Amino acid sequence: MIKPLLTFGLLATAIAAAAGLHAAGKHAPKTMLVLDASGSMWGQINGQTKIAIAREAVGSMLDGWRGGELGLMAYGHRRKGDCADIEVLQAIGPNTAAGIRKQVNALNPKGMTPITASVRMAAEQLRYTEQKATVILVSDGEETCNADPCALGKELEAMGVDFTAHVVGFDIQKGSKADRQLQCLAANTGGRYVHARNAAELDDALGKIAETPTPPSPKVKQAQEWIPGYSLDWVPGSQLEGVEDGGGTQAMDFRTNQTAKDCQAACNANAACAGWHYEPTGSYFIEHPRCFLKGKGAPLMLQAQDKGWVAGVKPGVQIILDTPSK
Repeated sequence: MIKPLLTFGLLATAIAAAAGLHAAGKHAPKTMLVLDASGSMWGQINGQTKIAIAREAVGSMLDGWRGGELGLMAYGHRRKGDCADIEVLQAIGPNTAAGIRKQVNALNPKGMTPITASVRMAAEQLRYTEQKATVILVSDGEETCNADPCALGKELEAMGVDFTAHVVGFDIQKGSKADRQLQCLAANTGGRYVHARNAAELDDALGKIAETPTPPSPKVKQAQEWIPGYSLDWVPGSQLEGVEDGGGTQAMDFRTNQTAKDCQAACNANAACAGWHYEPTGSYFIEHPRCFLKGKGAPLMLQAQDKGWVAGVKPGVQIILDTPSK
């Protein structure tokens, strides 16, 4: 019996950093700023409320913003004791600085700290499963709505095309539960985690994150749906959710009259398939052709082969590793 192809979300930052993964992208990066407006933001630092400090720091960030399209969300600003009090205050788009300033200046902290639900909503607003997505979270406390920001980071990283959460821990004690939660959220998505203890440090933290360069989107091979002379192989030694190559590949023994076109068709007909390659008769001394389907999320690499071999990436799959020289 053929082992079923495993279905996983596309890998993004973590695998990219480890294995040189390329993500295709043609549009300006999109970012959602998520601000903590829970009741604790009325706390003071050196005689100034934290919400007032945050307003000034966001203003400074916007002055130097060069990061593409930007939106704004806040939580805890309308109702006390409501974990669903999360709102998009400025839709993601170009030239949103004026709108964001206005909304931030009008925030009136009141409620809870639903970090996990807020970051999830921000990711969905950014369509993180379809395109590169970045969240900048500013929080002065831990999750108060019975959820786990750390686990969410791992989930979004696994399911997203290229999801990153940069996090500013504002007036948070190092080593505290809040500190551990926020640091883990950032780490699990390949983002930066910055402590800020006062007005100057918050301004500096947001400035550093705003200046974090966005790597250019490398070009994906144009003929990616049909690449003669190559195989599409799992990156040696890599794992996805603890599963190695054998768990993410479906091997099919073909009849001698079946061709690479049949292999491509098998991938296109399988919702779990991201890429494929065809081995002609005689490869590895096998007297019939073979077809290999690769699961979504597999860190894949093109390898040069002989005449008759063909590889391809399914339409809509926007990741592929550099092609080694043939």
